[in-house]
Amino acid sequence: MIVASCSLTLSDLTGHTKKMNFFNVGKYFTLVDMPGYGYRAPQDFVEMVEVYLQERPNLKRTFLLVDGVVGLQKTDHIGIEMLEEFGIPYVLVLTKIDRASKGVLLKNVLEIQEFVKEKTQACFPQLFLVSSLKYSGVHLLRCFIAHVTGNLPVVEGN
Repeated sequence: MIVASCSLTLSDLTGHTKKMNFFNVGKYFTLVDMPGYGYRAPQDFVEMVEVYLQERPNLKRTFLLVDGVVGLQKTDHIGIEMLEEFGIPYVLVLTKIDRASKGVLLKNVLEIQEFVKEKTQACFPQLFLVSSLKYSGVHLLRCFIAHVTGNLPVVEGN
């Protein structure tokens, strides 16, 4: 889970992050890499993450990372339920899009879009698709993060 703070949180399901890691992005905002919430979640996950999410008045957005190869899993639904319960605005980011076949990726995108439309209130309606290997979609995600942290205004067209 990634949180933007001027605090952003990122939650990853891979389970490699065990503690919250804070990254200052210049003087503009802080990116917080948070532990995943799945079966590999650290023992103190609830105390660490829930308290942080509920008590951060400068929290701008949480980015929930979803594996593009498998789509939404039970553990993703747990994270989504927590964010919905707390009323925390969040964005779903579909990762590893380069590893999924086009058919699987399309199926997962459509299922997630339907889920967001029908079952969520705090989720940003746009799904971000990214690849860390080919950097596909990363620029758009970075622009969105800059925007939600107040560092990139929307320019009106003619």
